[in-house]
Amino acid sequence: MSRKLQDSAFRLLKKAAYDIDHDRYKKAFENLDKVEKIEKEVNNPEISYHLLFFKGFAKYRIDELEESLALFGKALEISWDLFSKEPEKEDYRSFMRDTIGSIGDILLKLEDPVKAREYISPMKGIFEKTVLGFEKLLESDPENPEYLEDFLKTIEHIGLCFEAGELTGDAVPLFDKKFDLIEKLLKSETEISEHLSSLDDSLMNFGRMCEGEEYLEEEYIEEAKRVYDRAIEIYGKVLDKDPENSETKVYLSYIYRYMAGMYSDQENLVKAEECYKEALGLLESEIENEPENIPVSENIEVSENISVPKNILFSMAIADMYKDSGLIFSDTEDTTKARDYYTKARETFRGLINKYPDLLEADKNLASSLDELAELFSEIGDFESAEMCYKDELNIYENLLQKEPENPENPEYSLKLSDIYRELGDLFAEEEEIEKARAYYDKEIEIYENLHPAEADKLMLEANKADTWNQIGRLYAEEEPETAVQYHERALPIFLEAFESDPTSEFFHEELLETLTVLGTLFKENREFEKAIRMYERVLEVQKQLLEIMPPASCHDHDHDHNLNHSHNLNHSHNLNHTHDLNHDHDLNHDLDHDHEMDHDHALEHCHDLDIETTYFELGVLHSEIGDEEKASVYHRQALERFEQIIAEQSGNPEILILTSGKAFFSGMSLLEKLESENKDSSIARKYYELALRTIEKLYEAYPMNLKLQEMLASFAEQIGDIYRDADKLEETIQEYEYAYRSLKILYENDPENPKHLHHMLGALNNIGIGYSVTDQQEKGKECFEKALALNESLAKSNPEDLNPLRRNFLLFSNYANLLEELGDSKTAKEYRKKAEELDAKLTEEDPEWTSLVEEL
Repeated sequence: MSRKLQDSAFRLLKKAAYDIDHDRYKKAFENLDKVEKIEKEVNNPEISYHLLFFKGFAKYRIDELEESLALFGKALEISWDLFSKEPEKEDYRSFMRDTIGSIGDILLKLEDPVKAREYISPMKGIFEKTVLGFEKLLESDPENPEYLEDFLKTIEHIGLCFEAGELTGDAVPLFDKKFDLIEKLLKSETEISEHLSSLDDSLMNFGRMCEGEEYLEEEYIEEAKRVYDRAIEIYGKVLDKDPENSETKVYLSYIYRYMAGMYSDQENLVKAEECYKEALGLLESEIENEPENIPVSENIEVSENISVPKNILFSMAIADMYKDSGLIFSDTEDTTKARDYYTKARETFRGLINKYPDLLEADKNLASSLDELAELFSEIGDFESAEMCYKDELNIYENLLQKEPENPENPEYSLKLSDIYRELGDLFAEEEEIEKARAYYDKEIEIYENLHPAEADKLMLEANKADTWNQIGRLYAEEEPETAVQYHERALPIFLEAFESDPTSEFFHEELLETLTVLGTLFKENREFEKAIRMYERVLEVQKQLLEIMPPASCHDHDHDHNLNHSHNLNHSHNLNHTHDLNHDHDLNHDLDHDHEMDHDHALEHCHDLDIETTYFELGVLHSEIGDEEKASVYHRQALERFEQIIAEQSGNPEILILTSGKAFFSGMSLLEKLESENKDSSIARKYYELALRTIEKLYEAYPMNLKLQEMLASFAEQIGDIYRDADKLEETIQEYEYAYRSLKILYENDPENPKHLHHMLGALNNIGIGYSVTDQQEKGKECFEKALALNESLAKSNPEDLNPLRRNFLLFSNYANLLEELGDSKTAKEYRKKAEELDAKLTEEDPEWTSLVEEL
């Protein structure tokens, strides 16, 4: 009876395997449930193993990965028990190999190294015992090719698991065992091509594991180099046996590419280039002088439905290698080498097209390579070469269009041509070659107008055309704003229709909002305030509609890193004044203007609801321009309420709090500057600033170790202080600079070696000193100037060659002399004026950019 039950179980297992293979999972699980009942009666470990394996495999196929891993974990325990007792049995070796391989596949599919390590941890013991079991088995028959092959595949699968968990320390020792096994197999007549391919996969994944910063330390580099060197030795032995083995040469070239990547990450560009040259040499050696003599049987598939000679394959690989060689130099200050390598790649592609026009003038793979190369040329500013690549790509798709008439409902090639014309237009738009850019954009539009898509696609086609009109409008925004308006107004009705048909389409609503906003800005700059108001009112309508159908949660529910120990820079600089009159400062360092750059994670890019506060703000400004202060006040109040709402809703999300407070600050600063210059009530602008200040202050209380927040506070106060200084509001000026000084002092105490903080403290003290001097608080002013002089002396000692301390001392001596004169100390004032004159003479002699200011003393 037991025998019949076992036979029945195996028949059901075969059926289940067939059902899984044909995606009939319900039926498969029904058969496996039947097997499970039999298994409880017969207690056969092989049936138990197969049952767990097929259940795990079925769960894997339906993406229930964690359940699958649990089942394979149990299967692993059974397979080890069988293998450990009879390792010479082929079935049991395959149980181990296949189970570990399946576990590795699932762990990779998880795409979660942390979780992978959790699963690997309890399995490590079996992995180690399996390796020892195979080693013991080989002691009995060291040259047995079946044992060697099974051991090699099992090691590869264990390595796969370690790669999924990014366990480099565990993966590296396996390479040595793998190399030993391959060397033994080389001595036999076994076909090793599959193993070389697998080795290359492992080395590629090993390279990826070593890309993190922690692996750039010398010990890891040496370990990685040892692994690569051993692989080079293995491939060399294969070539010793078969010098014409092209496949092995390709794998060997890949190793040099992996090493080049490693050295590039280490910023050892000399070594990286040497490795690329080795790889290039291997591939170039495969280019034959008379490719026409290559038999058809050696042709290799490169593009869909096109067979090409071997020379094309290797030439394409060489061009790709030139491109990679250029990449290592693309981020350096001198991009000459990058351009040289990219040019060699382009010349290789062009040579292939000339030599094999019938094959390659319609090759999509070549088109894709040219597209990538064009982007690389563009990144290093070689627009002429980029244009040449795009033009070659255009020729390919034009040929494809002629050879393969398109399905009107799927105009693949025409749309690809339109994409290339867009790239060319963008290329020359960036170069500010307006007419050339427009010519390419016009060609893109011409393609759209000649297409006859299905009814359902017509609106999208029109939207693409409208998007290109917007691109042309941007070309003329500065030089010919009237022309720009015409193009944006042409695009507007299309996006209005598109948005009405599908408001949830990100493309439609983003393009509509952008078109309205650009028009509003153009009208505003042309002082057509009524038109600008109408545009922003429509922006507001769209945003409110989007909020109804796409609530804020859909925008704000991101996984953010709440660790604020990375930088949120609000870089700033400050110029010193040399005169009592705060309305007439002489900027001596024109390159040190405020830089309002704020870094934040790309995940924080605005959703539509984060822009409503900006729209309210713009409407407030515009209504103020037409004299409707009541409406302006209403809109500013709504903007502030919106800012406060976001801050309240996102109180636990520091990333968004920084972003929002930065927006509030810059809105308030721009408004304050405008209102103060027009001598208008600026209290509403101050509210934006105070909101931003409060938000960052609270964040700093929560994250006191994050000094970047303190830098933001200092920057906020300095910039507002600048505005009040220029408006001659002395009390407010002093208040802001004193706030800035306190923040800067905290920064200096935490990082006394950073000269930037000292520089800004000097600026703050100088401005406070001038402010006190003008408001008849000369003793306080004197104290500030003396502190500033002491700080500047520290800066001068740290870098004696720097002329900036001399420039600062000139200003400080001048301002201090003026203050001493007011205090009645003419003798000391005279001494400081003399010092200022001496500095002026020295700077006139040594600094070509210095303009003598001694007459103004």
